[in-house]
Amino acid sequence: MLQTLARKVLGAIAGVFICIAIWTIQDKLTGGGNDVVDAIPQEVWGGGGGTVTLEVEASEPAYVSASFETNMPIDDDSHDYLETWQKIPAGKHTFEIDVPQDVSGSVWVRVDEPGVGAKVKLVLRANGELVGQDAMTLEKPLEEGYGFAAGLEVEDYAKGKLYEEGFLD
Repeated sequence: MLQTLARKVLGAIAGVFICIAIWTIQDKLTGGGNDVVDAIPQEVWGGGGGTVTLEVEASEPAYVSASFETNMPIDDDSHDYLETWQKIPAGKHTFEIDVPQDVSGSVWVRVDEPGVGAKVKLVLRANGELVGQDAMTLEKPLEEGYGFAAGLEVEDYAKGKLYEEGFLD
C-alpha cells in the first residue's frame, strides 16, 4: 500500500514537471511574452500611442475582456501578446487605456448565464472618436453551445481602426 501511494505521489510530481516543460517549449515556439491579467489595465506596454475608451453596459453581472497584440510576425522577438479580463457587476462601466502604436486585439463583454431579456453593449472610442459599437439582447433562452456577448475586433487601437468585415467569418 505504501508503494502504491509513493507511485501516485511520484506520478503527480512527474506530471507537474511534464506540464511545465510543455509550457516552456510552447513559450519558446510562440515567441513568449504572453500574459494574462485579471483586470483591464490603464496602460499597455508603456502606452504613448493614444487613449482607448471602453464603454461597457450589462444588465447582469458580466466579464469584460480586452486583448492586445503587437502587429508584427509571431516569431519576431519583439512580438507581444496580452490578454486581460475583469468581472463587472450589472450596470455601466468605463475603462480608459493608454495604448502604444501598432497594436491590434479584441474587446468583448459577455454574460455567462444570461436570462431572457439580458442585454450587453460595448462602445469603443479612440482618442475621443467613436470607433465602433456592438449590442445584443437575448430574445429567447440561450441554446446549449452558444454564448452571449458583444464584441469588436481591432486592427489598430491607437488609430481607431477596426478589422474589415469578414475577419471572423
